[in-house]
Amino acid sequence: MDIGRESKDDVADGTTIHPQARAIEPGGATPRSEWIFSKASIAIGILASAAVLVALGYWTYQAVERSLKEMRGTTLSSQLDAQVKTLGLWIENHKIDIRRLARDEQVRAGVQALVAIAARSGASEAEYCASPLRRPLVEQVGAALEGKGAVAFNAIDRAGRIVASRFREYCGLAISPDTFGRQLEDVFRGETRFVRPYRDELRFVSPPAVQQLTRPVTWVETPVRDDQGRIIAALGFGEYADGQFAAILAAARPGASGEVYAFDEQGVMLSDSRFTQELVRRDILPPGVTAPLALELREPNGARPYTRLAQAAIAGADDPEQRVGLLLEPYRSYRGSEVIGAWRWLPEYNLGVAMELDADEAYAPLRYLRIAFGVVFGALVVAVIVALVTGISVLRLRQQIGESRKLGAYEIERRIDEGGMAIVYLAHHALLKRPTAVKLLKPARATDEMIARFEREVRLASTLSHPNTIEIFDYGRTRDGLFYYAMEYLDGLTVAKLVERGGALPVARVIHLLRQMCAGLAEAHARGLVHRDIKPENIMVCRYGGELDFVKILDFGLVKSLSEQHSRDLTRTLRLLGTPLYMAPERLRDPADVDGRADIYAVGAVAYLMLTGKKLFESSDDLSLTSKVLNEEPVRLSAAATQHVPRELELLVMACLEKRREDRPQRVTDLTEALDALAAEHRWTPQDAAASWPTDAPEAQPKVA
Repeated sequence: MDIGRESKDDVADGTTIHPQARAIEPGGATPRSEWIFSKASIAIGILASAAVLVALGYWTYQAVERSLKEMRGTTLSSQLDAQVKTLGLWIENHKIDIRRLARDEQVRAGVQALVAIAARSGASEAEYCASPLRRPLVEQVGAALEGKGAVAFNAIDRAGRIVASRFREYCGLAISPDTFGRQLEDVFRGETRFVRPYRDELRFVSPPAVQQLTRPVTWVETPVRDDQGRIIAALGFGEYADGQFAAILAAARPGASGEVYAFDEQGVMLSDSRFTQELVRRDILPPGVTAPLALELREPNGARPYTRLAQAAIAGADDPEQRVGLLLEPYRSYRGSEVIGAWRWLPEYNLGVAMELDADEAYAPLRYLRIAFGVVFGALVVAVIVALVTGISVLRLRQQIGESRKLGAYEIERRIDEGGMAIVYLAHHALLKRPTAVKLLKPARATDEMIARFEREVRLASTLSHPNTIEIFDYGRTRDGLFYYAMEYLDGLTVAKLVERGGALPVARVIHLLRQMCAGLAEAHARGLVHRDIKPENIMVCRYGGELDFVKILDFGLVKSLSEQHSRDLTRTLRLLGTPLYMAPERLRDPADVDGRADIYAVGAVAYLMLTGKKLFESSDDLSLTSKVLNEEPVRLSAAATQHVPRELELLVMACLEKRREDRPQRVTDLTEALDALAAEHRWTPQDAAASWPTDAPEAQPKVA
């Protein structure tokens, strides 16, 4: 290479010196036009190169800006969807509570009696408000709602009169048909409705002399029926809007400027603002006043039009295709800042929910890119070169991974699985030659959060040595900074695949598999680790060391260390990960509040699937499924299974599925002891395993963590 370069330089030198020598010789003068042409060519070349670099730099900037906006939009939408689901779950639980109360015979009888008194011709307010029937009803409903955050309740007859209330001053008052009364129309048609926050004085035709509810209140209203099934009243209870309703929305405040808030069809904010002090300082809100029902989503200028988000959301409220939106181009918010936002209009609750984030914070990386784009030409050249080198490196990485690539000491053979976060390759150790599964985090998913999850999975899982737990061999980073780890390569099928192929498994086989699952979990629990993602897809039934039906527990990506303080923060970040069908009720209520009994619940749900071939609950969406896990009892094994399930095994599995963790077996070793006793009576032999092993399960069907 050096020789060739020197030779080329010599040629270049010849082209510059030799013509001059000819010019000195007689008749050897160089034409001026040729000299001008050479100079122009150099200038054109430099200008063309500069133009290409500028164009490439501008194209790069546009591409990065577009990608960043798409990523930010995806993040905003997913975070908002999570909060909408959480809000929906909270509302649906309240609906369940009020419907249960309205069906109570004593409550129904009390309301029916008071409505009958109020309906008499010429009946006065005092007759039903001072009726002896009112006090027992108030006491019973108040006791039922105690601890649920309710601050008030009322029963409203079809004439719009309050016939029973927690506050004596409210009894007999007429509900305004233009405000709160409109929200009750669906209730008197048989629906249970969530009523967005209202100020108390707006609910009545004539407000009470003594106002008991001084802050905006959300209501949940349901029909009350008489003995003939006719709807005679609406029963509801109210909570202050700045309580759990506001807390749910305030739980997701991304970054230093992000917030989630609710609003109505008039563009009025229904929840609290993160920036109340700023709004007071800028005279947008009066001192001592909070945002709910006092702040309109308008730009803070003379004309004060609605913000772009409020305009789009309100305009699309009646159009199902326009009820979801995303604004990635900055616009002025109700506090005057340039923001980006996403919204969801919820017609079932007659309100919208929005998430906004300051554009400066959302697009902070673009600030540095603009600085880089405006520096001297040399810096631009360096930036373009770096971008080209990076692009070439990425292409080379993809090409090498697609063919045969070496990751640390492991040589990649082929891809065998791919998920949303990572790709799994079949590989072998360069020296030991043993087959290995290598899990590589996708570049697009290599955020700090995901890398932290991968590193925790490797570090915590590698502390486990039980044979029924997936073994981690090694981990590291590629030369391009991508995170990977190597683990044992397994030959087998997941429990999900086994049930999908053949339905329910024999009782003896289920006991045999459950014993191994519990044995692997026992070691993890003893070390203070909770798996938190036990499900059929994470339980592998393998051919291992010549033994069939050998269980391996996979995927410790959601593992929680009960002894490490920092794991709580990551848990909060990953609170939405997991499969609701196999999540214990306490984890659905508070993702951070889990212990080993959450794994015991999941073991029970997996056992239920293996014994019956059916899921614990069936549902078309996660919200409904979550509600069933929290509130419904599963069909008993003896009724769901087509095979005979021993009574002792049925009691054990159903005990694992108790809603209250205090009612479940308290340690996984308790399950192991019970399963050992059952295994003595229901033996699963190697011959049984060989007869049940799928004929196409060997190398043709490898599965990995």
